[in-house]
Amino acid sequence: MPATLSFDIGGTKIAYGWVDDAVPTEVFGEGRLPSQPPGSTVAEQLHVALELALADADTAPTRIAIGAPGIVLAPQGDIVSAGPTVPGWAGTDLRAIVAKHSDAPVACHNDVRMWAWGEHHLGAGQQLSGRVLYLALGTGVGGAIVDDGEIIGGPTGSAGEFSELVTADFRGYADRAENIAAGPSLARYYAVLSREPDSHQIPWTSPAACPVDLPEVIHRYRDGDELARNIIDGNLYGLGRTLGGLVSAFDISGIVLGGGVCGIGTLITDPLRRGIKDAALAPNRDIPVLDSALSGNAQLIAGASYAREHAL
Repeated sequence: MPATLSFDIGGTKIAYGWVDDAVPTEVFGEGRLPSQPPGSTVAEQLHVALELALADADTAPTRIAIGAPGIVLAPQGDIVSAGPTVPGWAGTDLRAIVAKHSDAPVACHNDVRMWAWGEHHLGAGQQLSGRVLYLALGTGVGGAIVDDGEIIGGPTGSAGEFSELVTADFRGYADRAENIAAGPSLARYYAVLSREPDSHQIPWTSPAACPVDLPEVIHRYRDGDELARNIIDGNLYGLGRTLGGLVSAFDISGIVLGGGVCGIGTLITDPLRRGIKDAALAPNRDIPVLDSALSGNAQLIAGASYAREHAL
């Protein structure tokens, strides 16, 4: 049977699974392993993941899909740039790694861009046409713009890197979007301002160094904590206003919200929607803003979908 072997690489784990062409929204033969255990790199762990996935298979893959962190030249899989959470990742050649284990065609992309492709063709995006903005809000802020069914690309692979967009927090102070509205950033806001209410710009620190996490901030919000409510409502409203500007600038016809933070529910997505509506120009204010419809193994499903069209 024609099937894609799909990989999702993250800062803490590599997940893999097989997706049958005839059943494109189901995953079988799943596995996972740590991506950066002591003494090993992500690239070395990808070799291990390929060995495990191929050893357990009854047949060779028709193609291989890899969703990866960082800026990725697609579909060939050159890692152009990567953040500090994945040291040594920039400069990696994903197709060269695969070639040591299989001669199957390969398609690679940034993990969020792959999610956007799958969401557009198999999920919420099936309800939308034209130019659609996909936002993934989790440990970072990323996304993609899909225009008439294709992800907008470019010479460097950075299209969809929304993390550096300027966004206002709940007090009106401006910073990069990822410092304002990513999950660890919302928790960091609460930790700093509950201790030092007059702090201006909130300094970035490692999520591991923060004394509270986002689930705890959400719990306090629901218990009536005013600071928690102001941060969640206000910072996400600010990100929504930033997206509203993009909606008018690019004449976007719809937005799809995904990622772990958006997955918390309306407490997160309602202020985002209000910000989008308030900042977009009048002709754009009523565009649909949908929640992701892919769940569970969304990244592996989306990767397989992307590879069926783009594998080299």
